[in-house]
Amino acid sequence: MTPLLWDPVPSRAKTQRSAPRKGGSPAVDLIAAIASEFTGDAPVERALGAAAERLRGAAASRGTAAADRARLLAAADALDGASRRAAAPAAEAENEIFAGIVDALPLGLYVVDREYRVHAWNRTREAGTQGIAREAAMGRTVFDVLRRQAPDLLRREFDDVFATGAVRQYEITSRATGESRTYRVSKIPMRLGAGEVTHVITLGEDITEEKRSQARVNQAEKLAAVGQLAAGVMHEVNNPLATVGACAESLALVVPAAVSDPATRDRAAELCRIIDLEVQRAKRIVNGVLDFSRPSEEAKGPLPLASVAEEALMLLRHHARFKGVRADRVHDGALPPVMGSAPQLVQVLVALLLNAADAMQGEGTVVVRTARDGGDALLEVRDTGHGIRAEHLPRLFEPFFTTKPPGRGTGLGLSICWGIVRDHGGRIEVESAPGQGACFRVRLPLAPGAA
Repeated sequence: MTPLLWDPVPSRAKTQRSAPRKGGSPAVDLIAAIASEFTGDAPVERALGAAAERLRGAAASRGTAAADRARLLAAADALDGASRRAAAPAAEAENEIFAGIVDALPLGLYVVDREYRVHAWNRTREAGTQGIAREAAMGRTVFDVLRRQAPDLLRREFDDVFATGAVRQYEITSRATGESRTYRVSKIPMRLGAGEVTHVITLGEDITEEKRSQARVNQAEKLAAVGQLAAGVMHEVNNPLATVGACAESLALVVPAAVSDPATRDRAAELCRIIDLEVQRAKRIVNGVLDFSRPSEEAKGPLPLASVAEEALMLLRHHARFKGVRADRVHDGALPPVMGSAPQLVQVLVALLLNAADAMQGEGTVVVRTARDGGDALLEVRDTGHGIRAEHLPRLFEPFFTTKPPGRGTGLGLSICWGIVRDHGGRIEVESAPGQGACFRVRLPLAPGAA
């Protein structure tokens, strides 16, 4: 039989020769102390660990025999093993919850160590056209995994975080999906312990819509600034326009009596009418700029888009920039009317047609088309000009942005068009590529009750 560390029951002889002990034997005291660790609501794994510490304390006590010390330490190690086994299910459950949280994040996440090896790779990072399966990433160097990124730049970014312990953020633009997308990449230091940075967490977030929303806010602020500017010059511009309009009206009254030739008289009357229409249009343009900072009061009613197109083309018949342009019309006779202001929509179409003439350098063919697309009416202007560069497309409707040479444009025409179409509940779309012309497509809702 294996001898015990202490006799659990002292012999009668020893009892007769020794004075009664005030406490129990060391073995009983030790057992009682270990048992006390299992009282209360403490987790079993914690109680087992505390009991192991009790045994190690007993082993370290002065006077404990070497053989007993070895047996106490072995028992402590056994209790530690039992503690780890008891804690394993809880730890596994916690790890599973943590992994679930990481995978549920709407952000791409991966973690590398100081050897640049991948230790974590969440499910979001697997998605998309640039996604990589977790199994293909884990344990490999990040340079072997992210082959589309320059390894030297990637290494410098990680080394910076390892050296400084600071969070770094970058914005990158990618066209891997076929469209330009913007991503915010954050690199966050991670320490296992209190020492140096041991890992770097990389988070990737698609902020394309956020950037577009911010651009729309910036554009709205610019448009409001334009409205405030226009308020200051409106009076000065309207005065000469009123004078020109009055002169045109006087000419229209005088010419019939002064000119005997019927053809010349009709020609002069038509020119006076065009002058008057253009003066009124110029006034509406000035007032239209103000609509960016105050609601439009222009009356709207049902109107056919074909009539809008024809009036705009009539106004441009004698325009110097439009004389060498051929205008083809394609109208859908079954297109229901839209709810809008005829003068404002004519203004939009005139601006688009003049831009088309400029893009074709005054010579070429422009197609004006009206059609229906679901619940929208379309008013298209397609030219055969030099086209628009991709980097200019997002800025076309910004106030004061223009690609024309000095003296040829103010950059206000398309921004005013954008405001008018927006006020009509519609939108403007652009399709273009360098050397392939451009197509401006105005989408407008049909009038209420339109079939």
